[in-house]
Amino acid sequence: MYFKDKSINDFIDELSSSSPVPGGGGAAAVSASLSTALSSMVFNLTVNKKAFASISENEKDIVFAAMDSCRKKTEDFLSFIDKDGEAFSSLMSAYKLPKDTEENLEVREGQIQAGLQNAMLVPLNLAKELVDVMEHIKTAAMYGNTNVISDAGVSAILAYASIESSILNVMVNLKFIQSDSNIQIKEDCNNLLKKAEELKKVIMTLVYDKI
Repeated sequence: MYFKDKSINDFIDELSSSSPVPGGGGAAAVSASLSTALSSMVFNLTVNKKAFASISENEKDIVFAAMDSCRKKTEDFLSFIDKDGEAFSSLMSAYKLPKDTEENLEVREGQIQAGLQNAMLVPLNLAKELVDVMEHIKTAAMYGNTNVISDAGVSAILAYASIESSILNVMVNLKFIQSDSNIQIKEDCNNLLKKAEELKKVIMTLVYDKI
């Protein structure tokens, strides 16, 4: 059974156990999925209300596009729980490879580097996708039903938490990776965090102005 198919109680039990999987990456994926699910709720409680009928057709198209994206991403983000777990398990297997000869040492190091790259890319991709989705959360804050506008704010808070958590997981793997691209990846991470923080501030301002 995939982690995403487990009950909340079972997932929490495994998360709090001595097993390293699921870990912070899995928790970040859950946070991402909760974020988009909340925005989906805001949209679902908006599009059938009278106030929605008063906005322009172009604005309605923006809302429906954001609504559809959030719905799809809610399921997609849950898949990152298992992606993260599989990447970590693969890396741990690489560390267990024999190192009794020069040849085995070389094979082992190659597998470790490949495992580190994968373990770094999974949270990096989650962060990238979620920063893009925050634009849709902003749409929820702009056009959402004011009775549930606080949920758009919670959605933004969860999204930002997931992004920062994911970047943390990128960094913890990146320091062991031997690659010329490390500097660029660090710069990309800083830019993602900066954009996410800016979006969160905009969203929270919209939300608080309507409360």
